[in-house]
Amino acid sequence: MNIDKNSADRREAAQARFGYAVTARLSEASEQLSPDITHALERIRRDAVARQRRPAPALAWLARGNTAALGGSPRDGAGWRAGLGVALALPLLLFGLYALQHFEQERFVHRIADIDTALLLDDLPPQAYSDPGFRNYLNHGA
Repeated sequence: MNIDKNSADRREAAQARFGYAVTARLSEASEQLSPDITHALERIRRDAVARQRRPAPALAWLARGNTAALGGSPRDGAGWRAGLGVALALPLLLFGLYALQHFEQERFVHRIADIDTALLLDDLPPQAYSDPGFRNYLNHGA
């Protein structure tokens, strides 16, 4: 494990040295560029920064303060779709919660019924189940 950590540290150090060497070479080469290339690069950089500051088209509705459930904004005539989405989502959520609770309750009842059946059909007296030694025997291997 210590050997892996040392090799990872050496690898990171080599990557850092390589990065510094590439940076130095690019900085050195940028001083030798012609003015027209320098202006073109500056313009491209300004455009990229401006594009970065603008919200992405997919999130433009968020910047305008609109809501978009099931796609579109209310100005696009999608307001009824948003209402339909909420109207369908809430009953489905409630039904899902009810079904989950019902399933868990059924599972619990079946588990208790299995335990009761095993107790009634077993040859052991009921006092054996309250014995701590028997409980340890059941827990650690039977």
